[in-house]
Amino acid sequence: DVPAAASTRRPHPPPAAGGVLRLTIKELGNFEYNPAADDGKAPPGDVPADVARLDGATVLLRGYMVATEQADRPRRFALVPSLFDCCYGRPPAVQHRVAVECAPGFEADLTAKPVVVRGTLRVREERQDGYVVSLFTVVAAQVSPSGR
Repeated sequence: DVPAAASTRRPHPPPAAGGVLRLTIKELGNFEYNPAADDGKAPPGDVPADVARLDGATVLLRGYMVATEQADRPRRFALVPSLFDCCYGRPPAVQHRVAVECAPGFEADLTAKPVVVRGTLRVREERQDGYVVSLFTVVAAQVSPSGR
């Protein structure tokens, strides 16, 4: 487990120009996040400044694909740290799942095996019907087997 409490979490260093950040999904979302209620009365959740600075960085993330559309070669899917937890336990928190959109002209092969996604990270709260559904999106240029 990665420390997430404000007093124990390790802030992300600023991304190096032209560098590639190699992170686990839990390292990326290494903070506590409480999304705002859909009634508009609760304050929005806060993404730490060090995490927000990662917006636009090239990342390499390892995880498991969860289909969000029916296709053998999806253009969109979710990336989660564990299929077992996601499918048979408690779903991952919003900061521990990554929406993946394939770059134009690219499709990924759907698999239950771990994959590595390389692409550009977007850090922003995405909502549907008033609910936070994503904090992180990667525009993937490459999806490959992780080799584990």
